Amino acid sequence: MGLRETIQNATGSAIAALGNVAVSTNYRAFVSTSYNASTGVATTTYTTTAGVSVIFDAFRLEQIDGEKVKPEDKIALVAQTQIAGTTPNDNDQITEGAKTWNVVKVNVDPADALWALQIRRP
Repeated sequence: MGLRETIQNATGSAIAALGNVAVSTNYRAFVSTSYNASTGVATTTYTTTAGVSVIFDAFRLEQIDGEKVKPEDKIALVAQTQIAGTTPNDNDQITEGAKTWNVVKVNVDPADALWALQIRRP
């Protein structure tokens, strides 16, 4: 196992060890949207990964510009091992109970161990 894999595994373990700081969510990866012309209804399909541990964080005041980063935006930290095989994109969602956030922007750390997702309530 290389250093990158070791860091990825350690990051997942660290988030799990944080206990009540990490929140259990569902990660909904966008698959497709289909449009029914006769009914005028668009249907979006997602693949859901349940039980994804996420640490929610806030943006620093100097990062909030009101356009790219809005005051209500959050950062969701997700270990890549939690959603293995999925590369987040800006059509994805995170849900916690009745709360839903849309992924607005995706960042990754240099070790490819942790996704830092900018999320926003619809």
